[in-house]
Amino acid sequence: MCELKLKQTNIYINFVLSMNRSKKNGTLFLILALVLFLSFYRDYVFRSINALLQAWDYDMDYPIHPSLSFLKNYDYDTVTNLKWVLTIVFSGLFLIILLLVLKILFNNKKYRTISIFLYATIMVISAIFMGIGYFFENTSERMYELSRFLMGLEQSPFMMMILIPIFMFAEKENLNNKA
Repeated sequence: MCELKLKQTNIYINFVLSMNRSKKNGTLFLILALVLFLSFYRDYVFRSINALLQAWDYDMDYPIHPSLSFLKNYDYDTVTNLKWVLTIVFSGLFLIILLLVLKILFNNKKYRTISIFLYATIMVISAIFMGIGYFFENTSERMYELSRFLMGLEQSPFMMMILIPIFMFAEKENLNNKA
């Protein structure tokens, strides 16, 4: 009788664990879909804004998609400033998604802290490059490109693709060191 209960308990525990694993995998799949959508949407928005600004530079008309047609109601500087705001918003969204994935995969606060620190560091370095470009006009274009590249890293799945394997390796090393 006792063996039967123990066997039933083990079956129940394995069933619950497999459900948790499926739920975890399902959640990660949904997050992957969100990351893909967000990446493409971000690219679409920024390309549309850049095309609109370039059309205004050359005094041309640009047939912008109806979902972004409200941008035509603003002046050049406002749309340029909107790009800065969107840069911060998309960086924040990708950081939030990364933190969620790290919580699901590792539930290690240290990894989330490292990620936040890395995002903040990249943002500060990018701002420094922008400042250098602003104060030294002969370097402005190069500094802008470098700053834009760094911020592009934050607004893409790239940080996840780098940090997750690094943290997985760290987890494996921790397990090996404990054994």
